[in-house]
Amino acid sequence: MTKPLILIKKMIKNYHAINVINGLSWKVQQGQIVALLGKNGAGKSTLLECIMNIRQFQSGELMLWGYSWDDLPQEKRVKIAYVSQETQGFEWMRSHDFIDYIGGFFPTYDKEYAKKLLLDWGVVADQKIEELSKGQKQIVHVIQALSVKPELLILDEPVAHLDTALRRKFIAELVDLTCEKKMTVLFSSHIISDVERIASHVSILDNKRIKLTYSTEELKNSIAHLKIAADKPLEQIDYYKDLCHWQSYAQGATAKIIKPLAGGIQAFVKNAPHKIEYTPMTLEDWYLEVGRES
Repeated sequence: MTKPLILIKKMIKNYHAINVINGLSWKVQQGQIVALLGKNGAGKSTLLECIMNIRQFQSGELMLWGYSWDDLPQEKRVKIAYVSQETQGFEWMRSHDFIDYIGGFFPTYDKEYAKKLLLDWGVVADQKIEELSKGQKQIVHVIQALSVKPELLILDEPVAHLDTALRRKFIAELVDLTCEKKMTVLFSSHIISDVERIASHVSILDNKRIKLTYSTEELKNSIAHLKIAADKPLEQIDYYKDLCHWQSYAQGATAKIIKPLAGGIQAFVKNAPHKIEYTPMTLEDWYLEVGRES
């Protein structure tokens, strides 16, 4: 396997006496679109800020393209774009001037592409940023990040303030750009339906560490609600040991698959000692179930 674009080992981050990240290890491969999920206050923004070198962590290791931030060449630094959850600064500038100004620091900045996005997404280019709504400000910062055509794009709740139509446009553009440029994307989000549309992988931050990481395709092919038929209440025998939320009832049991099975769900059902009916689970339902396991 190729070297991870982002590699974190045993990261610890404290705010004064409060531990926020504790022994976190994680990796993101080139070309992946990774959704970082977690409850409010789990530390998602802090983790992304540590990756961006905005916040310093106390111990551990962070490597980008195999380099620490201290050793990261300028030619790699300008291939990273970032949009924070709270977009502030440059309020006095007009939207197109702000995008041009920041874009000037990136050799790959595409001015015509930025103009196209401003027009397509309904942002008034000569309006001052301070006059924009919260959602429009967010869009301007997203356009700035996309227009430099980065190799690594990091987004912290990028569509939190956008309406459904703009979210759909953003998703379509992000998918097109990642296919065109083989861009690596890392983003946090609470909108699981969007995650399901665009993420190639999902990771959950829980209890100060990355709890799990799966490919979205792997999850979609496995997670399900099960109804297991029998002529009496069923106990959870060894064959069903990987199932969660087991409930016996008069004619069998119900259960859920929230961790992908090694052989896949169809083989599991075919080889089961009982007849099983299953209904695929949405990623949103899966996320809620994983939260119950925390």
